[in-house]
Order: sequence, then C-alpha cells, then structure tokens
Amino acid sequence: MKDTLNSKNNTPEVELLKFYPFEVSSKKPRLLGYADVRVGEIIIRGIRLFQAKNGGLFIQLPTVNFDGKDYPVVDLKSKTLLDRIRREVVDYYKALENV
Repeated sequence: MKDTLNSKNNTPEVELLKFYPFEVSSKKPRLLGYADVRVGEIIIRGIRLFQAKNGGLFIQLPTVNFDGKDYPVVDLKSKTLLDRIRREVVDYYKALENV
C-alpha cells in the first residue's frame, strides 16, 4: 500500500483530480470554477475558486445551506493543509490561463 503522508511534515498528499472552469458573474468576488481534490484517502468535491476585488485568488471549501445559513461540509484544522490545497488549485488555474 502506498504511503499517503508527506514525509516533511506528516500531512497527507494533495492532488487536484478535476477542475471545472467557468465564470458566473462579473461582480467581485468572481467565481472562477470548482475543483475536486484528493487529500490522502479523502476526496473533497466542490471547492470553489474565487477572484477577490483586489485580483487575488482564494478558495472556499464546500458548504451546505440549512435554514438560510451556510455550514461547512469539511472543517480543516491544519492551516498548512488548507494552504497546500489552495496552492494546488490556484497553480492549476494559473497554468490554464497561460495556455
């Protein structure tokens, strides 16, 4: 069985499985697409990539709306892991723009 931990800091490997690019609106923050990411043995579907008012890119993990409030589907306690997921999605999107 393949080891799915990163040897540097014992965090799971992160792999972008699929990216669905599109533009929903012109207002900021602008939704640029959705991504599915594998983190170790877990797949997170529906990560949203946005462009902020200042032009920067950020992700939002999937949420579910219940009684008018959004609740997180995935709650990451590791900022390092969240940063690695963000980097994977953003780098892929930037590569798409340069094609």
